[in-house]
Amino acid sequence: MSPASSLNWLCFREAHAARKEKNINDNEYYHHLLRHLTGETHENEHCTADDKRLSVIDPFGYEVQRASGEIEHSQNLATFERIFEAYRAGDLEGVIAGHDSLDEKHAKHIRRLSAMKSLLDRRADVLRFCLGLGGFEYDLIFRFESNTVKQDKHPKTFDALEGSEFRKLHPRSLPPWEMFDIGGPLPVDW
Repeated sequence: MSPASSLNWLCFREAHAARKEKNINDNEYYHHLLRHLTGETHENEHCTADDKRLSVIDPFGYEVQRASGEIEHSQNLATFERIFEAYRAGDLEGVIAGHDSLDEKHAKHIRRLSAMKSLLDRRADVLRFCLGLGGFEYDLIFRFESNTVKQDKHPKTFDALEGSEFRKLHPRSLPPWEMFDIGGPLPVDW
């Protein structure tokens, strides 16, 4: 993946906006985001702060932002980029090989990012791999998104979630209208 040399290095929101407006391609988007994992930062406050607004407009970008504050910074940007290049190419074996080339202190963060991206994209193969290994935080955004997966629309992703240790730890929550109408775990006596 070649860096976007003709562009300045973009921070999270800017990379999201540029990709949305088709000013940068997917490779450049990932380059801008993943570069933060090397410890490089921008001067603006959104680079290092917990930008909750980013979680709404770009959940994957938000996960990268959070991981960049937690990961032991690495100069291994090329490996991070190769993993997501393999992901975009649909190459599960490439994702696994890239993941396995990392030490655990970096691999757990890449699993977390890959799990979020595969959940957002409904990629059951990568999601199953990540959830099978676990070892990363299932944050509120991940848990919320997991509850939006419907069995009739995305059966493979649904099965990957339901058969995982994640789902044992975080059972599927019913929408409020179902809780009200049927009482959820408590029977309703109308």
